[in-house]
Amino acid sequence: MIQSPVQIKQPTLKFGATGDSVKQLQKFLIKRVPDVQSLVIDGVFGEITLLAVEIFQYRTFLKQDGIVGVVTWEALYIGQRPDLPLLYPGSYCDDVAKIQSVLKFSPFIQETLGFDGYYFGKIDAVFGSQTLAAIKSFQNDKQIVVDGVIGSQTWDYLMELAALISHCAL
Repeated sequence: MIQSPVQIKQPTLKFGATGDSVKQLQKFLIKRVPDVQSLVIDGVFGEITLLAVEIFQYRTFLKQDGIVGVVTWEALYIGQRPDLPLLYPGSYCDDVAKIQSVLKFSPFIQETLGFDGYYFGKIDAVFGSQTLAAIKSFQNDKQIVVDGVIGSQTWDYLMELAALISHCAL
């Protein structure tokens, strides 16, 4: 797991919040999610800031709730989620479901990217044979070690794919 080297002292923020902490959040979001071009630094956590937060959370495999708590702040500071786990066949968790979701392209994404995706099973949070096959195919396409294990290098490419998917959806 990647650990954050610093302790972040920022308040939890959500839709409707205002003030300097929201301005700091918006500065990070402009840096981390530059494709939300209508985002401005105005100190108001409105619809556009909420959209940028949710996109950032999607791209970094965080809980997509639009709330900026400790883990989202840490991810904004370091550029990725600070607690990415090592996942392998037999793993069962929300992270596996998020990965399955990213690897299972919607019809719109299939058409936009000209590719059917990697995962064709049910999104069930179980790292079983279909997830293993999808991860190995993904690793092969990215020309990284094909071991079926989701470690730091595979996470990096998954975050790139999530960024591409979320950009296409904007």
